[in-house]
Amino acid sequence: MKIAIIGPFAPYRGGIRHFNTLLYRTLSASHEVSAVNLKRQYPGFLFPGTSQYDGSAPDPEFCDRLLDPLNPWSWRRTAQHLAGLGTELAIYKYWMPFFAPAFGSLAKRLRRLGRIKTLCIIDNLTPHENRPGDRALNRYLVRHTDGFICMSGTVEAELLRLKPGASFRQTPHPAYVNFGPPLAKAEARRKLGLGDKPVLLYFGFIRPYKGVLTLLDALPAINARLGATTIIAGEFYESKVPYLEKMDALNLTGHVRLEDRFIPDAEVNLYFSAADVVVLPYRTATQSGIVSIALHYQLPAIVTAVGGLPEVVKHGETGLVVPPNDPAALAEAVIDYFGNRDREVMARHIAAERELYSWATLGTRIEELAAELRR
Repeated sequence: MKIAIIGPFAPYRGGIRHFNTLLYRTLSASHEVSAVNLKRQYPGFLFPGTSQYDGSAPDPEFCDRLLDPLNPWSWRRTAQHLAGLGTELAIYKYWMPFFAPAFGSLAKRLRRLGRIKTLCIIDNLTPHENRPGDRALNRYLVRHTDGFICMSGTVEAELLRLKPGASFRQTPHPAYVNFGPPLAKAEARRKLGLGDKPVLLYFGFIRPYKGVLTLLDALPAINARLGATTIIAGEFYESKVPYLEKMDALNLTGHVRLEDRFIPDAEVNLYFSAADVVVLPYRTATQSGIVSIALHYQLPAIVTAVGGLPEVVKHGETGLVVPPNDPAALAEAVIDYFGNRDREVMARHIAAERELYSWATLGTRIEELAAELRR
């Protein structure tokens, strides 16, 4: 089958770029796969970070930079390019309504040009931070797309509310396997300058819906019992003043290591190898690429019961699940984890479910759905 993957690849940074690259490698093992990169990703007002680019990652040789989400002429050129390649299935990942006009219009044109089927892999339909018109944009996208891969049960329910009877498969987000092998804990801690205290890791960019303030509120109780070190590693996508003020008010400065920056790919395994547990106190979510990294390192996670997170983190087996916006419950779970849970057993549970979170499993689901769409 001739497949095209459309979306951000290097030099853009972030999880979507990693996802598309790993999907390209997976499908290329059995199919003829091409890739269309973006000419630009976001306008500045939609990207609050310091840069959208990873200076250490050049454009992949297998990509053509063609699609500009803000330029309808590029949507036409991209469709003509894919039709000229004899594409049978075009795949795009969807994570925010900003991309709905480009991807939806591309799907319409591909259908006209060569009856090319389109498949959308949905991270979330309901944005974490809603804007007027989001629902209409989502409707436009799903109306013109032929099939869908849903990354959680929450996404499946959202899809079927917008498009009852949609052709879809549900499969969890595969584990990210591209950040290098795990390191010995002692080596990782030495390189990061950490001691032998319990280490909690929050990883990823920081915005209100990520719940980092809830984590800070939980830390006094945690530190009173454990004397833990908490690493908050990720770039602030909002003012960090409220976080610094809270850290000061709660006397957390000596207990929190704040890495206010984009963590390069080469350093990711250091943080996950050094940590005892990942803590993700999200206020809203559908699924999480950070959990997908933790799965690769067989690192248990403590998450909130929002979106599809409880589908991936099984309470008492591969981590712990707590209510959102509840610092006391979060503190109790962390203390319980270190005091009563067998972390090695949890790691073995994660390893036992590895196939469920493999890229081969996602590839199989895509092949199944493509066959259904062609009938």
